[in-house]
Amino acid sequence: MSKILQDLNPQQQEAVKAVDGPVIVFAGAGTGKTRTLTSRIAYMISERKIPPKQILAITFTKKATNEMRERIFKLVGPNAGEVFISTIHAFCASVLRKFIGLIGYKQNFEIIDDEDSVRVLTEIYKERNFDRKAFSPKAAHNIISAYKNGVMPIGGIVNTLFEAYQEYLFDHNLADFDDLLLLVNKLFTLHKEVLEFYQERFRYILVDEFQDTNMTQYEIIKTLGQKYQNVFVVGDDDQSIYSFRGAVVDNMYAFMKDFDNVILVKLTQNYRSSNALLLGANTLIANNVLREKKNLFSTVKGELSDVVVTESQYHEDEVRFVVNEIAYLIRGGVDPNKIAVLYRNNVVSRNFELAFVEARIPYLIYGGFSYLKRREIKDAISYLKFLLEPNNIFHFKRIINQPSRGIGEKTVEKITERCQMYQQSIFEAIDWLHANNPSNKTSALIEFKQLIEKLQKALEQMSLVDFFDYMLEQTGYLEMLAQEDFFESNRVENLEEFKSILYRFEATYGREGLSKKEILHMGFDEILLDETLSVDDKGKGGAVLSTVHSAKGLEFDYVFVVALEEGLFPALREDSDIEEERRVAYVAFTRAKKKIYLSCATTRLIYGRIVRNPKSRFLTEYLMGRKEQEKPEILKTEKLHSDESLRDFHVSDRIYHSTFGYGLVIAVDETTIQVLFERDKSIRKIKKDHPTLRKTLEE
Repeated sequence: MSKILQDLNPQQQEAVKAVDGPVIVFAGAGTGKTRTLTSRIAYMISERKIPPKQILAITFTKKATNEMRERIFKLVGPNAGEVFISTIHAFCASVLRKFIGLIGYKQNFEIIDDEDSVRVLTEIYKERNFDRKAFSPKAAHNIISAYKNGVMPIGGIVNTLFEAYQEYLFDHNLADFDDLLLLVNKLFTLHKEVLEFYQERFRYILVDEFQDTNMTQYEIIKTLGQKYQNVFVVGDDDQSIYSFRGAVVDNMYAFMKDFDNVILVKLTQNYRSSNALLLGANTLIANNVLREKKNLFSTVKGELSDVVVTESQYHEDEVRFVVNEIAYLIRGGVDPNKIAVLYRNNVVSRNFELAFVEARIPYLIYGGFSYLKRREIKDAISYLKFLLEPNNIFHFKRIINQPSRGIGEKTVEKITERCQMYQQSIFEAIDWLHANNPSNKTSALIEFKQLIEKLQKALEQMSLVDFFDYMLEQTGYLEMLAQEDFFESNRVENLEEFKSILYRFEATYGREGLSKKEILHMGFDEILLDETLSVDDKGKGGAVLSTVHSAKGLEFDYVFVVALEEGLFPALREDSDIEEERRVAYVAFTRAKKKIYLSCATTRLIYGRIVRNPKSRFLTEYLMGRKEQEKPEILKTEKLHSDESLRDFHVSDRIYHSTFGYGLVIAVDETTIQVLFERDKSIRKIKKDHPTLRKTLEE
């Protein structure tokens, strides 16, 4: 047997050896998909003597491209360098570099990124007097990109913008990322000699992550492969979770109709998880109708204790259990990098992020910035802080054009200089500028000043949660984000979740008779000025906080899937596809190598409201495949004792108190401890079992 084949299982060997003709591989999670793909290329070169230059391998990330090239090099040596391994966009760019002149562009066309595309649209807005209130340039770009990817139709003003945008790109010899695909498709359709050139050059085509292809990408792949039919695609329909980017899971089923005599292979032996973990995942995904049936299995049996299910009365109990369990694992020697907390929606991350900070557990945010560092949250905080300190030029500069008020940098510089030179307040400088040089810009500044003064008066007249809604509406900030948010990172939802922080501020400090301004000052001191919130630094390592979408393709020893409640997971929206939501759950449940924790809460504070949702149907489905005696017990977290190691206090231990902050234990008796707190240098006596008290991991 070939050395290339000897370490592969029978299913993988079948996929590798079926070199001629169309092949589709349904590769379940953790079944060695990349290994199979690279072994196949090595087998084609070494055993079948296929010239490497005739092989095209399409991946979907640069990282995957590099990994594949390195693996093939180890198997066949320098010949690996002649295989064309590329992302679909890079392949299309190489085609256009040779032949774009045939469709009217110049050979030296420039590829622009999303930020450049927004700048182009901004220029078009100015030249053609488009109304920014209807759509911001960024919102327009998102919609145009979605249209190009087949996600949504366009019409009206957006169609006019689209035509103007494409005209600008053509006139200036520019192409955006989406155009790379569309122009190649156009080139292959209009110029058959170009298509034939590439069909002859690449007689063998391999595509990774096929379930993530969109319609245009599939059309290119199908057209290239029609002549020789040697097309090998590998993917997992059960892990198709990117429809919002244009990915079409139906491409996997269309492939079997569009090509003749397709060989179908299923990879089902899982090398990541035990059968104890896979049983629930198999049962869950079996509820989907639109799928190729397959059951994953492992040679490792696993234990019933590999699955832990918890149900909490309140989301605070869920957070406390997860944090304490992670602290216990780390104290037991588990590398924090091998632990992940996964959620369907970014808004859930806030509670865990703040709890990790309190417990001094190192962590990383995958798929986004730290919650408090996100653009929309920083903007909201700047608005609130400017209301508190209307002479803060830093916050003034951040919010003056959020949303756009047409105030240029030179005008802002004049105000800054006036404040510095004549010791005037920002509002005094605005008044002076308007009185001495009235214009549309200075009128906009006066309106901004009046808006801030109006908001300052309103602040003390309503709850912080209600005021926040009022502020976002009055400033126009929420309307701006709503336009941009359709294909962005849940910015409106992130802002809505900020109300939960304000709710906490008022609940904690409102009973002390403080004004709203004083409450905000104290609240910000507590969560925003704490330097430990900078633990988002990717270089430090730590437990992972991630959306399921961002964790796809990754694996961890210990995985916590949280907020398994109807409305959150699955996310129930009007446009929700319950089968895709179930696939998202399947991806989450197949990330764990050793142990998985599934949790839900009966009551949750979200978007500034207390909500009560039933447990997720996906949690129920996960457990349904087990015999009654094999089902894990659902633990009620409020009845669990906290990790005793975190209650075993000693002199010199570092602790965290949710009200008083960090402190040092200076005395211990049977039931209480005395703590010297850093923030106010006070010494306080506190019961050991007080729920607001937690020992940190820091020695």
